[in-house]
Amino acid sequence: MDIQKMLKDAEKLQKSLSVAQQELSKIDVTGTAGNGLIEIAMSAQGEIRNIKIKKEAVDPNDVETLEDLILSAFKDATNKAVAVSQEKLGKLTGGMNLPFLQ
Repeated sequence: MDIQKMLKDAEKLQKSLSVAQQELSKIDVTGTAGNGLIEIAMSAQGEIRNIKIKKEAVDPNDVETLEDLILSAFKDATNKAVAVSQEKLGKLTGGMNLPFLQ
C-alpha cells in the first residue's frame, strides 16, 4: 500500500470536490406547488434565492393552505437540489453516498 499515492489521490479528490461545490452554488433549481402558485428558487447547495407567491394563493381565511403550498414548493426545490448535487458529486465519489457533502 503506497501511502504517498493515497494522500495525493485524497488531495486531488478534495480539490475536485471543492470545485464541484463552487459550481453547485451557481446552479439554480426551482420548486413549485399549486400549479405554479408558489415558486421557490434555490442554489443546488440549498441557499434560497427567491420566493414568488401569486396573489391567487393568498386567502386570509385559509393561511394553512398557503403554508402547505410553501412547504411543498420548498420540498420540491430541495429534492431537485439534492438530485443535482448527487449527480455532480457522485461522479467524483464513484457513487459513494457521503452525507457530509450534501
